[in-house]
Amino acid sequence: MTPPGFEFDFSADLPFIETYNARRAPDARSRLRTEIAPMPYEGRIGAPLTWLLANPGYDTSLGYPFNHPPPVTEGWPLQSLAPAYRAGYGKWAWDRLRELREALGDQHVSNNVLTLQLCPWASASFDTGLRLPSRAFARKLVLHQLQMRSQFVLVRSEATWRELVPELANVTLARTAHPLSAYLSKGNLGEHWNAVLRAVSGVAA
Repeated sequence: MTPPGFEFDFSADLPFIETYNARRAPDARSRLRTEIAPMPYEGRIGAPLTWLLANPGYDTSLGYPFNHPPPVTEGWPLQSLAPAYRAGYGKWAWDRLRELREALGDQHVSNNVLTLQLCPWASASFDTGLRLPSRAFARKLVLHQLQMRSQFVLVRSEATWRELVPELANVTLARTAHPLSAYLSKGNLGEHWNAVLRAVSGVAA
């Protein structure tokens, strides 16, 4: 359930997406999949760790039950880690959060990590030049997380996130060693690992 004050009408994006997709080949990797529900965020708004991503991917495998978002499982705000979804829809996040899960527990991590997407619509690859009305919602969420003093992890599209939220210059952004790898692991986070682990565990710095 969306907390009060964080509602957004994502249908405002649709006319822009129609124009955007019309200018691209049917098999273009940047085409946005409006048949898949938008996922602007996953997890608990106000969580102590904010994971900044670009946009959702999708799976066209035969028999795949759903892309996103699946039905909410009580007690598992980051739905990817819920028992019913971790092997299918949630496998991407399940794998990339493994070391945090092993250190703190699956459900604890589900309640203490918020993922935010620059673009809520799925595509095979992300176009950093894309500008949709829903970016205002992404900015609102980041500003809220800044107010909550959340620890941020930025994986990709650094310039675009900083353009959208210049206020990010006021905090230390944990970065992954490899910009194309979103694994929140000790090896990939390096010097930022301890800060991320403390944030998710609830231990003050």
